[in-house]
Amino acid sequence: MVFSWFNTSKVDAFVDAEVADLVKRVPPGKLEGSGAGAKKAEDQLAKSHDLLLRHAKDFVQREKPNLYQKARIANRMKWALLEAKYPKAFVDGFAYALASVVAAANSNREI
Repeated sequence: MVFSWFNTSKVDAFVDAEVADLVKRVPPGKLEGSGAGAKKAEDQLAKSHDLLLRHAKDFVQREKPNLYQKARIANRMKWALLEAKYPKAFVDGFAYALASVVAAANSNREI
């Protein structure tokens, strides 16, 4: 019973699926450079940012993770995006926004 508190299999599966989807939609390599393709990729990344936050909020409301599991969502997402070679500035900002959304997902407050 106590060990279920540390069970992160659902969290890990959620993060892995979301990162794989993001890498497929907006490959990190497209963000390099300064051409029109890079600008389009940055716009797609901004849209994906909002979509990922909505998916995370839905996941938290559906699965009701505990404090440890909520922290795991933001931490695992951050490191997965860094390993996928997304820009550090984007990843840091996204991880902060994700942690805020996940923390407030079960409350009546809006972020």
